Amino acid sequence: MTQAVGKVYAEALFALSQEEHSEKTIYEELNAAADVFEENPEFTALLSVPNLGTEEKIGILRKVIGDGSGTAENFLCLLVEKHRINRIAEIRSAFNALYYEAFSIAEVFVTSAEALTQPQRDKLTEKLSAKLGKQVKLVESVDASLLGGMVVQYGDTRMDNSLRTRMREMSHMIKK
Repeated sequence: MTQAVGKVYAEALFALSQEEHSEKTIYEELNAAADVFEENPEFTALLSVPNLGTEEKIGILRKVIGDGSGTAENFLCLLVEKHRINRIAEIRSAFNALYYEAFSIAEVFVTSAEALTQPQRDKLTEKLSAKLGKQVKLVESVDASLLGGMVVQYGDTRMDNSLRTRMREMSHMIKK
C-alpha cells in the first residue's frame, strides 16, 4: 500500500512535469529535496508534528528548501498539506523510475573495493551504455570486503567480478 501512495504522487508530478516540459528541472529539484529529508530525518519529523499548523510547516519547508522551479516546491508543500511528506523517499524512487524510462536512462549500481577513478568510471559507463543501449547513471558505493574488482547490478542482472567471490569459488572448487 505504501508503495502505491508514492507511485500515485510520482505519476501525477511526472505528468505535470511533462506538461510543463520541465522534467529535468523537477527531477533535479525533487532529488535535491529528497536528499535533504534523507540526510535529516528530524526535518521530516518536524513537518509531521500535529501541533504545528500547515502554514507554519510550509513556511519552514520553504525556508529550508529554498527557491525552486515553483512546481517542485509547490508539490512539496502539497505533500505537507496532505500529510504525505514522510513518503518523499518512495515518491522520489517512483518519479526517478518514470524519468529514467522516459529518457532511456539505466540506473546501474556499482560496488567496488575502492572508489572508482574518473577514467574507470568513464570506461565503465561507456561499455555499459553500449551494452544496454541507454544512457547510464552510475550509483557507486565502496565495500572494502570485496578485496578487489567490482559488482555491477542493473535491473535483474548482477555481474560479480569481485576478488572475494573469485576466492570463494576457488575454495569451493578445491573442496570438491
